[in-house]
Amino acid sequence: MNKVLFVDDDKNLLDGYKRRLRKQFDIVTALGAEEGLDTIKTKGPFEVIVSDLRMPVMDGFEFLARAKKISPESVCMVLTSHTDLQESMKAVNEENIFRFLTKPCKTHLMVKAISAGIKQYIKNSQMASEKKPLENIKSPKKILIVDDDPETLTIISTALKDQDKLYVLTAENGSVAAKLLNIIKIDVAIIDKEMPVMNGIKLMNHIYEKYPEIQTFMMTWHMTTKFEKEIHALGCSGYFLKPPDIDSLTNRIIEEIQSGTIAKIDGISVAACMQMIEAEEKTCTIKITSDNKTGFIYFLKGNLISAKADDIRNEKAAYEIINWERPVIEIEDTLEFQKKEINKPLMWILMEAAKIRDHKAFKDKSAV
Repeated sequence: MNKVLFVDDDKNLLDGYKRRLRKQFDIVTALGAEEGLDTIKTKGPFEVIVSDLRMPVMDGFEFLARAKKISPESVCMVLTSHTDLQESMKAVNEENIFRFLTKPCKTHLMVKAISAGIKQYIKNSQMASEKKPLENIKSPKKILIVDDDPETLTIISTALKDQDKLYVLTAENGSVAAKLLNIIKIDVAIIDKEMPVMNGIKLMNHIYEKYPEIQTFMMTWHMTTKFEKEIHALGCSGYFLKPPDIDSLTNRIIEEIQSGTIAKIDGISVAACMQMIEAEEKTCTIKITSDNKTGFIYFLKGNLISAKADDIRNEKAAYEIINWERPVIEIEDTLEFQKKEINKPLMWILMEAAKIRDHKAFKDKSAV
């Protein structure tokens, strides 16, 4: 039987887990975090470690972080209440938590989650020495998979977690995903079309409006030309037919991430950089930072299509960004969305930005 460790400061709950799950798994219990760490050292390794969040001396997050240092292949889960849900989501960001279970958790849901964790443990053990680093990726990328089918979530997340420098998060519907996006910076989202509460189209529209820098992919059982145009207008980078070919999906995601090589440019103005991109007919995203401000300018085949700076979008954002002083410019060879929102030529935009700059300088001088 597969060994599963439950850690909680409530002995009655531990006894209950043992009674409910003893037929499916070899359940070992530990009363509190310190006893849990000793148990991992003396009775491990465990395929799955399930910890309560709220414990004295050491909370569940700290306990699981220490547990991973002792047994890095073990799969960790957290039992949490609804009031601690947001804090649990943040923990997923640190790659310590495979899944969180909301109290009270029904037995069949717990069995399903632990079974998925055991599969992940086997993968962790088999693939630990076979991970190949993604080329050109300097920092880890976070992938969000959104689907109401637990099996699909497990299959895709397991495949992507086998890749070095990819952190994978999951959400069972668009509403949960939207909450995650508020607290965690996501690089790529893979979204199912049909889901309860908030479907894939609504979520994709939400991402397009609030997080245009996130690269999105749609999953669907059937694709039509009309629907493909609809998601393309929302900046969708592509789609996967269900059930997805996992190798093809993984390769596509890796290719998209690797193609986003970032080049940093110093010593030139934003306007000069934009003219260079137009001349080279590049498709890219320009990230500009100045003081505490950050903006994005988007080019498709050398054509300026959109811009964003805080809550300002399109032409007004472009004027604002072009006139920033001491800009730090990064060019990323990916484009998160391809909808044309700026229809004026680049030269017109640059001239208008120059007029705005000169007018501001004149007003400042007159005020002295």
